[in-house]
Amino acid sequence: MRPEFRSLPEEAPSGFQRIATETELRRDRERRHMAEAGPQIEQNTAAAPLRHTEGLSRAQREAVTHGEGPLLVLAGPGSGKTFVITRRIRYLIDALKVDPRRILVLTFSRAAAREMEERFAALQEDMPSCEERPYGGGRPVFGTFHSFFFRILRTAYGYAADQVIADGERVNILTGLVRQLRIESGDIRTLVQNLLSEIAVVKEERAELPHYYSVSCPAEQFRELFCAYERALGERQKIDYEDMLLMTYELLKERDDIRTALQQRWQWLLVDEFQDINRLQYEIVRMIAAARSNLTVVGDDDQSIYRFRGAKPELMLGFRGDFPDARQLLLDINFRSTPEIVKTAGRLIRRNRKRFEKEITAHRASGKPVNTVVCPDPGREAAYIVAEIRRHIAEGMQYRDIAVLYRTNLQPRLLSARLMAENIPFRIREMLPDLMEHWIARDVVAYLRLARHIAEPGDLLRIMNRPNRYIRREALRMEGETLEGIYAHYEKSGEQWMRERLDRLSRDLRHLSHLTVYEAISWIRQEIGYERFLLSYAEEHEIEPGELLEILDELQDSAEGFRFPEEWLQHSRDFRQELMQRRERTARSRDGEKTGQRQAEEYREDTDQLHLMTFHASKGLEFPLVFLIDVNEGIVPHRKACGRDELEEERRMFYVAMTRAKDELVVCTCKKRFHRAVEESRFIAEYETPKG
Repeated sequence: MRPEFRSLPEEAPSGFQRIATETELRRDRERRHMAEAGPQIEQNTAAAPLRHTEGLSRAQREAVTHGEGPLLVLAGPGSGKTFVITRRIRYLIDALKVDPRRILVLTFSRAAAREMEERFAALQEDMPSCEERPYGGGRPVFGTFHSFFFRILRTAYGYAADQVIADGERVNILTGLVRQLRIESGDIRTLVQNLLSEIAVVKEERAELPHYYSVSCPAEQFRELFCAYERALGERQKIDYEDMLLMTYELLKERDDIRTALQQRWQWLLVDEFQDINRLQYEIVRMIAAARSNLTVVGDDDQSIYRFRGAKPELMLGFRGDFPDARQLLLDINFRSTPEIVKTAGRLIRRNRKRFEKEITAHRASGKPVNTVVCPDPGREAAYIVAEIRRHIAEGMQYRDIAVLYRTNLQPRLLSARLMAENIPFRIREMLPDLMEHWIARDVVAYLRLARHIAEPGDLLRIMNRPNRYIRREALRMEGETLEGIYAHYEKSGEQWMRERLDRLSRDLRHLSHLTVYEAISWIRQEIGYERFLLSYAEEHEIEPGELLEILDELQDSAEGFRFPEEWLQHSRDFRQELMQRRERTARSRDGEKTGQRQAEEYREDTDQLHLMTFHASKGLEFPLVFLIDVNEGIVPHRKACGRDELEEERRMFYVAMTRAKDELVVCTCKKRFHRAVEESRFIAEYETPKG
């Protein structure tokens, strides 16, 4: 059975008792040491404020030297927030004599925590020796929310690391459940990731399952899947990340002694990327900080793009309501980008209503204006980008200085194929969905194989009622899986009216055999009626029709230029294999980046490759030259963004993408996609026209 989470010990576990006892002993030692060595310490640290504020802007200086009490730091793109956080920690230790062992720094990724710790370590080189410090040689703790909460649960309940389920095991559980419950999926990997995000939201929001309506599958199926997932965790005696949050929250709510011990241990808290915090994380941080309110939160509400993971940007907007005495500072200088990029992105984000009003200025000298390029279609867009890349490389730029960003990971298929053909080195951050694994692709391929007389088992069964021809499954079981067998079945049963339907299917298959692959898919869509089938399927399953039609569009577009299905399928396999190899190399490099900032920089020096990634994946990165592709309505903003909150998140996402550029930003939009006219994104008009 799964461990009982809520069976609390009657007394604080020994680990927490030890924390409280050691706190008092340390205070006594520090008071004695300060009395004996105070004058010498004052002399050694008198220059600390000056040393820690050299080269800082006014706002940065105020953030670094803020004393006790809550502090909200609004840190725009490229404003040096990590620099400010590490300098502030050093200032607390040197100038305010804070014991570093009382300082806790929380962030959202191991890489960010390691980078912060490494930067802080670099600042320690000129610190007083351990003997000269009243607190000895202690260090602040840098960690992720999950690692910190697990530390609490390990002390309270004795949890071991292997009791927290690994990401891969969660994916395997959900994948099995999706198949077991027969939940319709296009790309099953994408569906599983979406379901994991929804499970996280249900737990973190403590939502009532009967009243939660999934956006990934029918509500009843989601509820059944959620309960089955919880049972699977229980059978394995494991908890997931969201359980860690919920258990930590409940522990601190119910146990005053444990909460007090943590408050004594962590007297100064700093939270990075505060705009990405969810409600449970925030409530836990508030409880620990409640005794002294020495809480510094740093983030940018304009860069909150993880609502689908449970992030609540409104918590940042309401911070001063929860902490009325909080000081609010704005890091208003962008040290990364040119004034043209900063001003253009600023015109866009000012269209959002739910945000802190702020005016960001650029530290750098003037550069090139943001370039908006209108391309006839995605094919010409890819050709333009390749030509521009070659031009910049010829002028001395390196591939690693260039990034191509996009809204969804379906978009770079054409461009990545073009880059391969042109032998341009690139690394792709997220794996593209495998179009050929989607059930729509399998339907289309089944039609093509039947037409070419190379059908595989199950092909006829797959398409015989897509669209509905009212062919019964027993016709295949009794006479064999052939069109001739189906004819024979209905002749025996006397249902001659079915012959006309079967004749039409037979004629369609013969006609398909004479067409190119692109023409054949067009015939399947329009003349056979497969597109109408998709529309009715979407209505029946409460799916956005555009999602299904986009897959069909991408599939047909990928078939252009191929005469025979065999050639197309082999090309698709080769393309997929090459992308997987590139993805594996990128994954290995990212594992290297997790070992520290210095190693990451060394890796980037050794690998000269173009970067391809989604807007989401680009957050926190910067590049001299950035291309944003397919900036058209329905993509940017995404067609799913119906409400105001969703639209504002899309705008924030585009703002994040724009502000990755240091020197040059190129925004590409198309006149046509899949041979149909499309509109350029509304965001283009918004950033080109000042708000009136």
